[in-house]
Formats: sequence, C-alpha cells, structure tokens
Amino acid sequence: MPLFTSERERTLWLWTLAVLVAIYSTLGPARVLVEVLEAHNLARAMAIGLFILIAGGVIWWWIKRRPGWREIVVLFCVGFAYWMVWVRMQSWAERTHLIEYGIVAALIHQALQERSRNGKGTALPVSALAMMLTAMLGTIDECIQAFLPNRVFDGRDIFFNAFAGFMVVAGRLALAPQKQPGWRVWFLWLMACSIGWGEGVYLGWFSSDEPKTLQSIPPVMLAGYMGVVAGGLLIGVLQWLVLRWHVNQAIRWVGANALGVVLIGGVIFGVGILDSTAGWLIGVSLVGVVLGVLQWAVIRKVLPRAGWWVLASSLAWGIGMPAGDAVGPPGLGAVYGAITGAAIVLLLRQRSISVHADSREE
Repeated sequence: MPLFTSERERTLWLWTLAVLVAIYSTLGPARVLVEVLEAHNLARAMAIGLFILIAGGVIWWWIKRRPGWREIVVLFCVGFAYWMVWVRMQSWAERTHLIEYGIVAALIHQALQERSRNGKGTALPVSALAMMLTAMLGTIDECIQAFLPNRVFDGRDIFFNAFAGFMVVAGRLALAPQKQPGWRVWFLWLMACSIGWGEGVYLGWFSSDEPKTLQSIPPVMLAGYMGVVAGGLLIGVLQWLVLRWHVNQAIRWVGANALGVVLIGGVIFGVGILDSTAGWLIGVSLVGVVLGVLQWAVIRKVLPRAGWWVLASSLAWGIGMPAGDAVGPPGLGAVYGAITGAAIVLLLRQRSISVHADSREE
C-alpha cells in the first residue's frame, strides 16, 4: 500500500521534514549566531523583522480570501495571544520557537487533514494528533540541546513549542466553516477568559512590579482587590461579546460578572484568606461557585440543563488555580476558559437539539 494518500500529502510531509531538519541542524550554530547578533544589538530587530514578515504574509493571504468579521476576530485573538506570550518570554532566541513550531504545526495539521479526507483515519482526532506531534517534536528539540555544549534543556521552551502548536491548530479549527456552535465558540471563549483575566488583573494591580504568580500578590489589599475586580469585569465583557451571538439579552451576563467579582473579591481580601495555598484555593473556588450561580440565573431560561454551568464554573476556577500559580493570571484564565468554553458549547448544542425536536413534534 502507498505510504501517502495523495501527492499533496506527500508534499506537506516533505515540507515538514525540511523544516524540522532546518531547526534541528541549526541548534548548535544558532546559539553562536544569537550571541553575535546580541553583541551588535541586532537580535531584537531580526526577531521582530521575521515575525512581521510572517505575520504580514499571513494577513495578506487572509485578506485575499475576503474573510467575514467573525473570522477577523479569530485572527485577532490568535495574534493577541501570541503577543501576550511574546512579551513574557525572556530572550529573543525563545521567541523564535513560536514561529518555528507554529509552522511545523500548520504543516502537520494540513497533512493529517489531507490523509483523513482521503479515507485514512487516525487513532486520535486529527487536531489532537497534530498538537501532540508538535509538542513531541518540540520536546525532542530540547532533548537534543541537552547534549550540546553551548545549549541547555529548558522546560519553558517545551511549553512554548506546545503553545505554538495549540494556537495554530485551534485557530485553524476556529476559522473553518461552522454549521453549529463548536470550535469557533470554544476558541473565542478560551481567548476571552485568558485575555480578560490575564490582562485585567495586570491592569488592575496598583503595583510597580507585575505579579508573576498568584502567590506573589502585593500585600496591599486594595491593589489585589482592584486587580481581581478588573480581571472579572474584563472577562465578563469579552464573554458577552461571544455569547451575544447566541443568547438574547446576554448583556445581563456582564452585570452578573460585575456583581460577583465585586462581592466575592471583597470577601476574599476583606477576610484575608490569602496567606496560604489552601486559602487561595478556597478563595478561587468561591469565585467559581458564586459566579456560576449568578451566570446560571442569566442563561437558565434560554439554555436547557443550564444547572450544569454552576458545576463547570466551580471546577474550572478550582482546577485553574495551580496553572495561575505557575504561569500567572493568563494561565488560570486559559484553564477556566477551556473548561467553561466546552460547557457553553454543549449547552448551546443541547438547545439546538431541543429546538429541532420540538419542530419535528409540531
């Protein structure tokens, strides 16, 4: 049996191999080149120039396709997420990982999709497999560096490689045609939560030093309170922008979020339960429960089985707390968004099923 299902699949795999060979073969010289560029203050300009070149090419290709405004929103979210990670990276060499493994992920995803279209299924969903392969290849990259004299193994780079793969694959899924609430809603909800909580908390903090983790909150209670309130308000507004496409009078969602974070933020910082990890877990879980109940009150009459939302919200905030402690507020927002995004998609789909069932009965 032929190894490839079509000439296009063969070409895509060959391009993937060529990109990987280029990445792996330059691991040794790359460090020397970066040091030379940094010595001449050229590393920053080179990295920015490469990023602008690739981003410009993607935007130009996308404009030629005449995208709708929802597709433009997806592309903006992808770009903003890249920027959030980009500015938090410690070196210009690290930033090249976003570009390298974004290209690898796009090629692998297209190759697997071509294979699936031609009748060759995979044990895992194509998108999940593409993300896993990209993360694995990024891990191999770091393992090779562990044996090179001028390089070191860095777990952070593995995360960045996996992040690049996730963003490209998830973005391509969100840009695909949508017949019902699915990947696009989930992806935009994920971005709303990660961007909203991450940027809102940072903007709301009255401190000259940005908090890098949840445990590094400054001792000034007012500063912490304003950060939580700003993050919750921004999440509510961005979630509303997604929800308004599917739920009538969704503006009430913003009010529910505002009431929840103002009250619960006051309880958390007023009582002072932030002195330990257990205290943080209790506080964050409390936010999930209260916000879940208030948001349920908004959607309970328009979405069947909306009671499950309270459980999803509670679990999402509690499970997201370790991520927030490890990588900062955007990590908590991302975990919260991934879980509650899946919940909102399921609820919206359940409503579609109920509407279709009622129409058949009539």
